[in-house]
Amino acid sequence: MKKLSLNALLPYILCIVLFYAVTIIYFKPEFFDGKSLFQSDIVQYEGASKEANDFNKTHEEKTLWTGTMFGGMPIYLIHADYPDLALAMIDWTFKGIFFRDKNAHQLLLTLITTFFALACFGVRPWIAAIGAVAFGLSTYNLIIIEVGHMTKSWAIAYAPLVLAGMYLAFQKEKIWQGFALFTLALALELRANHLQITYYLAFIAVFYGVSELVFAFKNKTLPDFAKATALLIVGASLAVGTSAGRILTTLEYGKYSQRGPAELTPLDAEAQGTGDGLDRDYAYNWSQGKFETLTLLIPNLYGGSSNEKLSKKFETYQILQNAVQQGQLSPEEFKQYIERAPFMYWGDQPFTGAPVYAGAVVCFLFILGLLLIEDRYRYWLLAGVVMMMMISWGRNLEWFNYTMFDYFPGFNKFRSVSMALSLAVMLMVIVGILGLKNLIEVGQNQQDFNMIFKKILIAFGATGGLALLLWLVAGSLDMSSPTDEQLGGLRDAVLEDRAMMLRNDALRTFFFITLSVVAIYFFLKKKISLQITTLIIGLLITVDLWTVGKRYLSESDFSKSRRTSVHQPTPADEKILKDKDLSYRVLNLNNPFSDAQTSYFHKSLGGYIAAKLRRYQDLIERQLSKEMQMMIGDLQKGRPQFANYRIINMLNTRYIKANESENGVLRNPNAYGNAWFVSNILEVKNADEEMKALDTLRPDSVAVIDISKFQVSKKQFATVGEIKMTAYQPNRLEYEYTADNESFAVFSEIYYPEGWTATIDGQPAKFVRVNYILRGMEVPQGKHKIAFTFHSKAYETGSTITMISCVLVLLLSVGALGFTFWKGK
Repeated sequence: MKKLSLNALLPYILCIVLFYAVTIIYFKPEFFDGKSLFQSDIVQYEGASKEANDFNKTHEEKTLWTGTMFGGMPIYLIHADYPDLALAMIDWTFKGIFFRDKNAHQLLLTLITTFFALACFGVRPWIAAIGAVAFGLSTYNLIIIEVGHMTKSWAIAYAPLVLAGMYLAFQKEKIWQGFALFTLALALELRANHLQITYYLAFIAVFYGVSELVFAFKNKTLPDFAKATALLIVGASLAVGTSAGRILTTLEYGKYSQRGPAELTPLDAEAQGTGDGLDRDYAYNWSQGKFETLTLLIPNLYGGSSNEKLSKKFETYQILQNAVQQGQLSPEEFKQYIERAPFMYWGDQPFTGAPVYAGAVVCFLFILGLLLIEDRYRYWLLAGVVMMMMISWGRNLEWFNYTMFDYFPGFNKFRSVSMALSLAVMLMVIVGILGLKNLIEVGQNQQDFNMIFKKILIAFGATGGLALLLWLVAGSLDMSSPTDEQLGGLRDAVLEDRAMMLRNDALRTFFFITLSVVAIYFFLKKKISLQITTLIIGLLITVDLWTVGKRYLSESDFSKSRRTSVHQPTPADEKILKDKDLSYRVLNLNNPFSDAQTSYFHKSLGGYIAAKLRRYQDLIERQLSKEMQMMIGDLQKGRPQFANYRIINMLNTRYIKANESENGVLRNPNAYGNAWFVSNILEVKNADEEMKALDTLRPDSVAVIDISKFQVSKKQFATVGEIKMTAYQPNRLEYEYTADNESFAVFSEIYYPEGWTATIDGQPAKFVRVNYILRGMEVPQGKHKIAFTFHSKAYETGSTITMISCVLVLLLSVGALGFTFWKGK
């Protein structure tokens, strides 16, 4: 057993302290001023999960269903607890135990995981720390913290550790440590629960595996490769087991969500896609432009973001200021424009919170690294970067992405493909830091200076030279956007400002790269020490990324009022909340299907989630949207015709929010209620006919049923009787009814094929889907009680597997850590 000295551990300890310091300084308003970020996605999450969270606090059995979003849906993708405490403890150790309730933990996590990953790749602590800061402060990582994409942030943060585990596993003498690290890292990666990032990471892992296979074949080490691969497969299986609950429930829900098979014939004959998964145009709406990818090198190449801050040096600022003086623009409008100008960005995406900027010095080191690192790592890392770029281009690279979308398993389940660039940045940092590591070794060994400096000049030309070229030609580039026609008299000024932004940042990039080349030159010439060189490169990268990052996540984005004001009920909410009936729904006419704030207080027809139930989305597109437009038109005329909004009525929509004032609330007297009896059954043969029937259906008296999936005993029923809801919990609904004859009840609850069971007087009862989306049931005559209860077999099975797997992974991790310390490595 080798003894680990404090001197050996001290650099690692100091680096961790440094990461805490960087995090605290960057998030100073959160630590010292009691402020927090608004984080739009977190606000939506809080609204979406409110009912379930409140219920779970007071009930031993946790609910897996919520009635407050889209009429009702499983809560798997919103919020669900799994028995993974063992893994959670490790997770929060990485995130910083004392940072747990702060947004800052996302930056700290990325810094720590990247640092340890690079250390596993054999990089010295202080060089690894530079790489950690480079990745942690890249603009994409910062902007997703600002908007609240926490699961994505966590998944990106754990990605380097997954690759580090693979690296160690392919080193014969460290195979067992690699097996343990890979298993733990992948378990944490999956726990982050952002499958799109994990899916893209899998491509990189495959490239790495293929590269190692080629290396093993050339070096006649195939048995070692086979052993490592076998262990990695075992580790991946264990890691998947730790998230079995999440995976099984996601697979279950996915079959019935927008990302599952389509059931209706497309309205548009030219609709794209295979019918299984997302619509192609929707999936590729956020596609990175090919040339726009150069924002990795020059942040303002495409006008920065869709919320740029304008200073007095902008021509646009001067024109807007003149408009205020002439009374053409109010001071409030002027302030809004200069603080969040939406017209500077001119790229291919609908809008963007920030350009994906890797850093000037990072881009230089990336090219240099490709020229310096050994072939065993060069090609899979480069292939990963290229692959992530190609994916991010989406519709701008049709031959690749449309083919993958139509034929490659799982590819059509994801949208906003531009996020793939985040993993490209990760790989660029790894290449750059490995290149810097090799450069230092070359400098210390006094190898051929001319050969090395030639490669430095190539990297300088490819990055600094390109930046200088763009600085020179900025004024002659076409920087117009299709939306510029809306700018009117501002257009020329905006175009000039875009060119100015490019020139300034291109020169800035050239400056940082030049300084890094000078530092490396003096190091190779033995004019400055390794320590000074490391400090200079580290400072250049930090200052570069810090200052650009502050453009998009700065102190002005923090507010003391966020936590106390964001979920305050409006006068409209307060008026509706006076109605204490068990269950009714609310329709907010202001963008309801991208709004979970209404769900915070009410059972909403709308909500916010990336994957709604497929049938509910169909209902939105083909029925609800039409009725909403009809309603808005009627309201503008001052004559709402509530009886005509048949689909809205069958969803038990008692209140309409036209605006947030008390007078903006309209009570719908024609809502059908929680349940009602119908006299006739209309039989259809498929989903298309079922949806078509809703165009003219009178749901208060007729129910339509797809007889290819469900059967009823007869087509006509008596309607003499009464049915009402007597108890409501999100996962249990109770009703009482009286009926003089056998009857057919329709419930204004969303039909979901898995988990829901029904009883009549405690005995199992059958129910069917009616009206494309609702539940229906034949009920016997007399006075009886009906109950619907939701239990998920996928959740229960997955939770058992999760618990067992987490214990195994914890034991494996502790064992590997103990073995590493015992060996003194």
